[in-house]
Amino acid sequence: MGEGERSVTESSLLYVEDEADVRELVSGMLMKNYPGLRLYVAGDGRSGLELFRERQPEIVITDIRMPVMDGLRMASAIRELNPDTFIIAVTAHSDTDQLLNAIEIGFNHYVLKPVDYRKLFAVTDKCRALHAMNRRVKAQDAHIRLLSRVVDESPSSVVIADAQGIITYVNPRFTMLTGYSAAEVIGRHPHFLKSDVIPPQVYDELRRTIFSGGEWRGELQNRHKNGNLYWEAVSIFPLRGETGEIVSFAAVSEDVTVRNQAEADIRLLNGELAARAAELEAANRELEAFNYTVAHDLRSPLQWIGGYSRVVLKHNADLLDQRYCRYLEEISQGVVRMEQIITALLDFSRLSREELQREPVDLSDIARIVAADLGKAEPGRQVVFQIHEGVTANADRQLLFLVLQNLLGNSWKYTGNRKLAVIEFGVTAQPGGATYFVRDNGPGFDPAAADKIFVPFQRLPGFDGLKGLGIGLATVQRIIQRHGGAIRAEAVPGGGATFYFTLESGGA
Repeated sequence: MGEGERSVTESSLLYVEDEADVRELVSGMLMKNYPGLRLYVAGDGRSGLELFRERQPEIVITDIRMPVMDGLRMASAIRELNPDTFIIAVTAHSDTDQLLNAIEIGFNHYVLKPVDYRKLFAVTDKCRALHAMNRRVKAQDAHIRLLSRVVDESPSSVVIADAQGIITYVNPRFTMLTGYSAAEVIGRHPHFLKSDVIPPQVYDELRRTIFSGGEWRGELQNRHKNGNLYWEAVSIFPLRGETGEIVSFAAVSEDVTVRNQAEADIRLLNGELAARAAELEAANRELEAFNYTVAHDLRSPLQWIGGYSRVVLKHNADLLDQRYCRYLEEISQGVVRMEQIITALLDFSRLSREELQREPVDLSDIARIVAADLGKAEPGRQVVFQIHEGVTANADRQLLFLVLQNLLGNSWKYTGNRKLAVIEFGVTAQPGGATYFVRDNGPGFDPAAADKIFVPFQRLPGFDGLKGLGIGLATVQRIIQRHGGAIRAEAVPGGGATFYFTLESGGA
C-alpha cells in the first residue's frame, strides 16, 4: 500500500534510545502492541534526525540524554521541520530545567523511566488518535477549499441566502452578470434585481416551491446595475441542516440573454420567411394562371393562323403568285417555331416547380442511350463517344436524362463540321465531391462569353445558323441548380469545349 493510500488508522513512529537493551525491549513492545506500525529506530539524536528527515514519521518517542545529539536538540530540529509532529519524551531524569526546556520546545508528553508501558501506550494511543483526527480535518479542509474554489471560479452565477432569503454569499460570476460587487449585495434580499417584467405569479410559485423543500427551475428577466435587462436560467433550491430544517437557499444561474435574443431573431425571421413563402405561393399561382393563358389563349390563335395558312396554300396554290405562296409557307413555319418556343418556355418554367425524385442513377447507361439516339438521327456522321463506365449519381433520373440529352446533343451539334468528332462523358474526383463533364473537339467559343450560353435564347456570335431554340443550356443549368449543384463551361476557340457540373449528394 502506498504512502498516500494507507488507512487513517495507520501511523509511523520514530523511537530514539541510546541504551541498546532498552531500545530493543521498548521496540519489541511497540511492535507487539501496534501491529502494522511502521517503526524506525535510532541510537542517538543525530541518527534520529536523519531518519526523521528521510521518513517523516508522525510520532517521535525519544530519550533526552544521549551522545552525539541529545533529545532536546533533536526535538527542536524536528519541530522546525514539521511543527505537527507528536513528540514524547522518555527519560530517567525529572530535572525541572529539562522539563521546562521540553515544554518550550513543544514536547507533547513526558514519560519517566523505568518505562510504565501502560502510560507509554496510553499517550501513544492519544497521539495516534490526534494524528488521525488532524489528518481527517486537513482532508476536510482541503475538500472545502476545493469546493470553495470550484464555486468561486464557476462559470455559473452562485448566490447563497439564509433561511429568510438574505444574501450571505455571491461568487465572482454573479458580479460579472449583475454588475454588483459582493459588498453591495450581502445582507440584502435579491428583490432589488427584479425587473418588474416577470409576472408576480411566477415569484409566488418560486417561493412556494423552495419553502416547501423543492427545487424551482425557470428563466427570470432581471435588471443589471447599469439598468440593462438580462435573462438568466435559474435553479433555486433549499439547503438543510443536520436535523433536516432549511437553513439556507442556493441559486445557480446562467446568462441566456444572447440565446433568448437569438431565438427571438429566429422567430422573427421564421415569420418573415413564412410571409415570403406565402408571397411565393401566390406568385406561383399567378404563374400557373399565366402558363394556362400562354398554353391556351396564345396557342389557339396560332393554330388558327397556321391552319388557315396551310388550307389556303393547299387549295389555292395554283391560283396564287409564287411570292404569296412563299409568304404563306413562312407564316406556317413561323407558327410552328412559335409553338416550339411556347412549349420550351412552359417546360422551362415547370422545372422550378416539379418535386425531385432522387434515386441511384446510372449516368453511363443514360449517356449510351442518348449517344445511340443521336447516331440513329444522323447515321452518316463519324462520331466517337468515349463514355466512362460506372458513373453514377443520386438524382432525378428523368431530369438527368434531359441534362445529358442537352449536353451530348449540344456537343453533337457543334462538332457537325468535324470529319471525326470525339465526345467524352465522365467524372473526376474533386475535394468537394464528384465533378461530371461532357467534352468535345468542336470549334469551342470565346471564354469571355462562357456565362452567356446559359441565358435563355442567347446564341454565341458565329453560331446563329445552327438549329435550336437557345434554351437547352438554360434548362440544364436550372436542373443542376435544382439538384443543389453548379455548372460551368470551359473552352478555347478552335480547341473544343468542356461542360463541368456537380450534383448535391451525387456520387461516382
